[in-house]
Amino acid sequence: MGDDLKRIAYCLSASSTFVSEMASHLIYANDGTLTEEVWDPESGETIKQEEVGDGVKDGAPAAYVWYSNGQGAEDYGDDFDEGIGGEERMVFSVTPENKIIAFKYDYEEDDVWMDYTAGNVGTISVHPQSGLSAAINPDGLYLFFMNPSGGLQAAVRPGGEDWTLTNVFPAEAKIGTPLTTSVSDKGVSLFYFSVDDTLHYLYRGHESGSWKGLKTPQKDESKLTSVRHVADHRIDNIVVETPVTRFRASQDQETGEFEAYVLTNERLLRFSGTSEPVDVGSVEEGVLTKTNDAQNIRWISRGCRPCFFRVRYVVIYHYFVPRFRGICW
Repeated sequence: MGDDLKRIAYCLSASSTFVSEMASHLIYANDGTLTEEVWDPESGETIKQEEVGDGVKDGAPAAYVWYSNGQGAEDYGDDFDEGIGGEERMVFSVTPENKIIAFKYDYEEDDVWMDYTAGNVGTISVHPQSGLSAAINPDGLYLFFMNPSGGLQAAVRPGGEDWTLTNVFPAEAKIGTPLTTSVSDKGVSLFYFSVDDTLHYLYRGHESGSWKGLKTPQKDESKLTSVRHVADHRIDNIVVETPVTRFRASQDQETGEFEAYVLTNERLLRFSGTSEPVDVGSVEEGVLTKTNDAQNIRWISRGCRPCFFRVRYVVIYHYFVPRFRGICW
């Protein structure tokens, strides 16, 4: 358990983390450049480092996705749009001008990271303190961000290279809150800290194809995906009044209880169920120095555990859910 806590602290010290079957992939933003560290969580050693791309602002947020789809869809007789088919790894970040910038791993030629300039994702403006998170849904790739006015929004790529924007979610997010998503076989949850310093989340079910509490999404004249009446859920016992650097949260599918690990003021806090928060310890440059209270943590939920669980394809109402190559933090 202690090792898992150290791994959580190390992963949350990066701008973005993707936990794959073989290793953890951490993204750092320094001096205008994104760097990927491939890290072995068992030994704690760095396997390799490589540059992802430049043109990002210092301390920029990032979102890392790695997935495959379109493989085996014919077994289910689905008419799955292969516009985002095959193996794909992408990293999203923010430029000094507060625009989205994206990079894609080139499997076909050089096995290196390349600038992703297709489509219109680079035209999207974000708040100077926006966080980023990404998730795969049956209808495409979602990139969540805070818009220039401080509202939460998503860019959606259903197939091909074109992105559309959702309307602003009716959620009062705290300026500067990090964003994180948790994906299950039933849906995706977007977690954020609200203006009341409490953790909130928005939920979208795969079966309904819409955000919980919404009518079926429709396209309006401005070509924005409608998201009226989003159900904004508050988790009353997870309150953090100090600035949050990064966090990871998930909901246990059996008990319905939430667990969160929050990095704030170089300390790692753990929230679970309705119990009191635990000060896990101090974190300096990714290294956790545990408190005595950390010894009492005997269970970590699957969604927060920094290790890989194999997830197979799931077929839902004639949709083909892409399979992550790991866990996107």
